[in-house]
Amino acid sequence: MTTTINNQTQMRKGFTMIELIFVIVIIGILAAVAIPKLAATRDDAKISKIANAIQTAKSELASRIIATNNIPNDDADPVAAIKSYSNTIAEGVISGDIKVANIDVNESTITFIDKDGGEDCKVLKVMGNKNTTAVKLVLATDNNNTAICQGVNTLVTDTSISVGGTQVTY
Repeated sequence: MTTTINNQTQMRKGFTMIELIFVIVIIGILAAVAIPKLAATRDDAKISKIANAIQTAKSELASRIIATNNIPNDDADPVAAIKSYSNTIAEGVISGDIKVANIDVNESTITFIDKDGGEDCKVLKVMGNKNTTAVKLVLATDNNNTAICQGVNTLVTDTSISVGGTQVTY
C-alpha cells in the first residue's frame, strides 16, 4: 500500500494492529483446543503404564514361582525377595511408582501408585510361606479417588490367582 506525503510516494512497512489481533486470536483458539487434548494424552499414558506394570508383575511373579518352585520369601529381607522375582517391580520401586512392604511372614504387598495424585491404586498381595505348596496372588483396589486410579480400575479387574506346582489357577 502506498501513501502520498508531500507529493512523495512512501511504502508502509509492517502489519496493522487489526492483522496482529487476528493472528493472536487464531493462536489463542488453537491453544484452547490443543492443550486439553495433550493433557488427556498424558493421563492416558500414566493409566496404561500402571495397568501394564500390574499385569506384567503378576505374570512375572507367577512364572518365577512355577519356574523355581519357590515363593518369593526371605526371612531376612522379604522385600528384596519380591523385587528379585520381578524386573517390573524392581524398576517400579526405583522410580517410585511401586511400593513393596512385608506385612508378616506369610504376606507381602506390592502397591501400584499414582505418584502425582498421591494415591495407591492397586495392591497385589503375595500370600504364602516357605512351607506351603501354593501361593496366592490377590489383586485388589486400594484407593481410587484420582482420575488415574479410576482409569486403572477400569482396565485392570481385581483377581485372585493361586500358583502351585506347575500350574496357575485364576
